Amino acid sequence: MATVIPFRGLTYSPTRVPDLNLVVTPPYDVISAEKDEEYRRRHPHNIVHVILPRPEGGLNKYQAAASLLNAWRRESIMVHEDRNVFYVVSQRYSVKGLGERTRFGLVARVRLEDDASGIILPHEKTMSAPREDRLDLLSATRVNLSQVFLLYSDPDGSISRMVEMEASRPPERWALDDMGTEASFWRITEPETLASLTRAFEGRVLWIADGHHRYAAARTLRDRMRREESAAPGTRAHDYIMALLTSMDSPGVTILPYHRALRGPDWLDRSTFRAKAAEFFDVKEFSFEGFDSRAEQIRRRLREAARPGRNLLAAYMGGGSFLLLILRESLDRSRLLGEAMEGPLQNLDVSVLHSLLLERAFGIPQEEQRQAAGPLRYTDDIDRAMGWVDAEEARAALLLNPTLKEHLMAVSAAGLQMPQKSTYFYPKVLTGLVLNPLDPPEEIPAGPGSTPRAV
Repeated sequence: MATVIPFRGLTYSPTRVPDLNLVVTPPYDVISAEKDEEYRRRHPHNIVHVILPRPEGGLNKYQAAASLLNAWRRESIMVHEDRNVFYVVSQRYSVKGLGERTRFGLVARVRLEDDASGIILPHEKTMSAPREDRLDLLSATRVNLSQVFLLYSDPDGSISRMVEMEASRPPERWALDDMGTEASFWRITEPETLASLTRAFEGRVLWIADGHHRYAAARTLRDRMRREESAAPGTRAHDYIMALLTSMDSPGVTILPYHRALRGPDWLDRSTFRAKAAEFFDVKEFSFEGFDSRAEQIRRRLREAARPGRNLLAAYMGGGSFLLLILRESLDRSRLLGEAMEGPLQNLDVSVLHSLLLERAFGIPQEEQRQAAGPLRYTDDIDRAMGWVDAEEARAALLLNPTLKEHLMAVSAAGLQMPQKSTYFYPKVLTGLVLNPLDPPEEIPAGPGSTPRAV
């Protein structure tokens, strides 16, 4: 079902850029304004200059990104592989309370699929502004600048073993990100291994874990290019997207919660919040006590209150306490949520937050919630969400348990989509390890180990 093939990647030259730590970043959408500036200062060839471009010399920001990337290629700052390869990336990391883990991924070209095919399944809704932004950047640069993150089911470990075997030798390159995650990087060049991996994915369904906006942008560009060309589908580079593929059965896959900060409405104060929330939730207030951090106390309450079939969230509105909201068991969830969402979506805390608390209780329409400049801000960091409230930049921090992997699979399998920013896969895939150029135009070769042909 899925088409996964090797490609000729674009990577930083080890002679021109020997230290990858200076040039790689997380994905564009988790880089704060402060980190953006830091990355720019870190190195003139840091990938942030391209993924978060700025206007320069009469060029708009997208044209400037394309011009800069072309200059890096001319100057051999970034170099093009001379043959098709797969790449293996490992990320060794730690999460408080979970210990040390390692996640392995295969970087490849994956054929873009329409949702109706059931081959590549999204699980989150996208927002128009970031989708259009990534489309404009892709159209200008004609390069996949970062990998979308895809999951595949591999209960017998057959693919994982092939991937991890390649990582048993010393890495070709490595980097340490700002969170302390150690990333290592290998190439797979053996034609038999390339062919075996391509065949192994042929019967698989893939789930989009991260990169929904970039995937949607790539598919829009594909459709545009197909209207302009007469080539058969699947034979051009724009029919594919660069992805990092990881087994969802791996213990190295970690999902963290995405929290929300609510910037309005202006009338929302603590007493009004409690009164309106009480229509649907049992609301309990807890004071911060003891030596544990505020964030840890909230996390503990959320963990301890979680039960199968129960929906809950926490809310912080300043001061020395927080609220725990538990959906009332007496409510008819199917009646309340059935019109707005189907089946497995009703089991998600994030769905209840958006549909019952924000829309029904507070009167904020779903479309307004999805707007980039709307009432919500997103972060994986409880302290940051609470800090926005303390700084009076938000009215309330809305805090969640992580979405479970089985819930993600059930929603995707049903052809449904969660609210935006429902999952935070950790660690983020590093941007800058390898890029996927769509130009110069290539005809996708018939054999995994063969060299692409110029069009």
